[in-house]
Parts: sequence; C-alpha cells; structure tokens
Amino acid sequence: MTSHLQQDQQPPLWSRFAEAYEAAFEPLTDVFADAALQALELRSGELCLDVAAGTGGAALMAAARGARVVAIDAAEGMVARIRERGKEAGLPVRAAVMDAQALALSDASCDAGLSVFGIILCPDPVRALEEMGRVVRPGRPLAIVTWTEPQNYDLVTRLISAVTAVRGPQAPPTQGPAQLRFREEAALQALFKSARVPLDRIVRIEADLRARSAEWLAEHLAFAPGLAAMLDAQGPDRKAVVARFADDLRRDQGDGPVALGAVGFLAVGQVPE
Repeated sequence: MTSHLQQDQQPPLWSRFAEAYEAAFEPLTDVFADAALQALELRSGELCLDVAAGTGGAALMAAARGARVVAIDAAEGMVARIRERGKEAGLPVRAAVMDAQALALSDASCDAGLSVFGIILCPDPVRALEEMGRVVRPGRPLAIVTWTEPQNYDLVTRLISAVTAVRGPQAPPTQGPAQLRFREEAALQALFKSARVPLDRIVRIEADLRARSAEWLAEHLAFAPGLAAMLDAQGPDRKAVVARFADDLRRDQGDGPVALGAVGFLAVGQVPE
C-alpha cells in the first residue's frame, strides 16, 4: 500500500518524470554527486553501489572515473533510462529495479556506496542505510546526500511566492516533505547511528540549479511527482502561477541563463570492520 506515502515516495510515479528530471534537475544533483564521489575516493575497477540512482547522473560520473557501477532504483522508468545512457556512453554501469530497503545483492559485494537524495525518500531510511552497509565491504566508505536549509532552496521559495502573489497566502501543509527529514545535522547523525554505520563527517554544500532561461525552467517545473502535484493543486490558477514564477525570475536575473541556489549535506561514513 502506498496511500500513506507522499508522491515523491512512490516509485511508480517517478517513472513518468524521468525525461523532465534528467533535463531540469539532474544538473543540480550532479554537483552534489561530484562531491560524494570525491569523498569515496574510488579506485579504477572498484565496484560502486548507487542506491535510488534516479536517471543515473552519479552512476555515470562514477563509471567515467573508472569505477564499475551497480545502480538501483525502484522506478522502472528511471532504470530504463540509466541502461540507455550507460549503453550510449559505453560505460560499465549495471542497472536494476530494486527496493533500497531490501537489496538483492550479496553481503560485502561492493567497494563503496552512495545515495544522492535517494534513501532519504525511503519509508524506512534506517533500513535502507543498513542495507547499504551490508552490501559494502567492511572498512569501505558510504556517502549520503540530503537536503538542508529549505529556506535557501530558491526554486521552491520562488514557487511559493508565485502562488501567494496569484492566490494569496495559503495554509501551510500539514506534513513536511519526506526528503527534509534529515535537514538538521542531529537528525542525519541519528540516521547513521540507528543504522550502526560510524559517521566520519558531515559537509555543507551549496550548489545552483541552472537553466537556459526563466521561461525554459518554468516550462519544466513539473520534473518530480511532488512538484507536479503542487502545480496541479493550483487548479485553474496554474498557468498564472507558472507565468508569475517566470516573470519574477526573469525580472531578477534577466532573459538569459538563470541560477537558483540550493544547500545540501554530504554525510560520509564507513562500514564497520
């Protein structure tokens, strides 16, 4: 049953957004993925596990650096896209549909593991991190990326401002987004402690979501189930809200490329010996 889960926690919904996600959002997540891969210090030929891999940005980056990669995601559409991209690039990426909370992989079969804004969406993120720790060899690193400082996530704050401008102040949601459960360092530390994975460090990272223009970004705002649902909730005002978003962004940053800030945490741990 998925009725109790938020839209972004329902894998079947993500399959419909693979193309839009890759075009509009993966360039941002790749910035955080690059930092995670640097922290993992993968050596050529090592096997890297990428959990909840999306459209494969991090997996392809790891493979381009010489690693072998097994990328898993619960959304069939995402996995299909990873396979296509890996084949097109001729990179050693194996992709499979798999539940992050029950990895169909052998114990200690990988040399490192990462999840970029992935396991933070799982209904049981502790179990997902435990599974990563089971599959990665003892003494080897794990890297998890999560969101922090939602007040500095410009895309959403600007979209909320556009909704307010068009429709007036709205009642706050009764439940916060699942992906923000680990926005505080203490919560992220607790995740690693609960999964019995020693935590080495947490690093704050700033990055920009970049797009060719305000209009282009406005046209591609529905790149994830949660955002699509938010836009749908505007009903007949949706077109006006999107237009206001684009107008405000163009007013502030001009007619050319635009950049919207975001902040994440990179947490690096090590599978216990």
